Amino acid sequence: MVAYWTSVGMREYYSRRAEEYEEVYHRDDSAAQRELQTIRHSLTTTLQGRRILEVACGTGYWTRSLSESAKWILATDVSSEMLAIARTKEYGCPLTFAIADAYSLPFKSRSFDAALANFWFSHIPRSLVHGFLSQLHRLLLPHSRVFIADNNFVPGLGGDLKVIDGSDDTFKSRILRDGSQHLILKNYYTTSQLVEIFRSVVPSFGLPNVFYGSRYWYVSYHVDEPAEHH
Repeated sequence: MVAYWTSVGMREYYSRRAEEYEEVYHRDDSAAQRELQTIRHSLTTTLQGRRILEVACGTGYWTRSLSESAKWILATDVSSEMLAIARTKEYGCPLTFAIADAYSLPFKSRSFDAALANFWFSHIPRSLVHGFLSQLHRLLLPHSRVFIADNNFVPGLGGDLKVIDGSDDTFKSRILRDGSQHLILKNYYTTSQLVEIFRSVVPSFGLPNVFYGSRYWYVSYHVDEPAEHH
């Protein structure tokens, strides 16, 4: 079993997983389906009419929903196999795909007025979370919107949870259809932990910015709130 918590390792894992990736969104789980619909409605509403940078777009599953109301999207991923699938789909707004490492996004400061990063945050080492968010915010115009969603921990779902001595991160053991075994970095957060993390980069961030369900969570916030909101 190979441990994947570097950018290179995650690219290899998701490249192998590309063809089966979207199966996770079609599980026979009514609670999960309700919460996925809640995420879909919220992101299309809050990011409506904006020029959006999407980080870790994968196969374009969320890109399609986002394109229903966005003005323009730059959808990025580190996996060319993922992007190959994403490019086969039809979208509701103009968009561009680009290969990009989420930890080193090669774009000019203040190039976008919104950002989306769905089901990527849990793969960020805890030590790199602040740096990732600071980099993302640097690319956004004042009063931009950010939307980030990810998994809650559900025992028995998505592989066994592993703890490694000396690491602040947790990991999941997974087997893909090709028979390959992987140990994937997968961190889970409580509501209070999310508030603490995002408040460190957005002082106005609070509980109203968090949805926390039984299967998934999401946060939605302005990079810098108008003065009256501080």
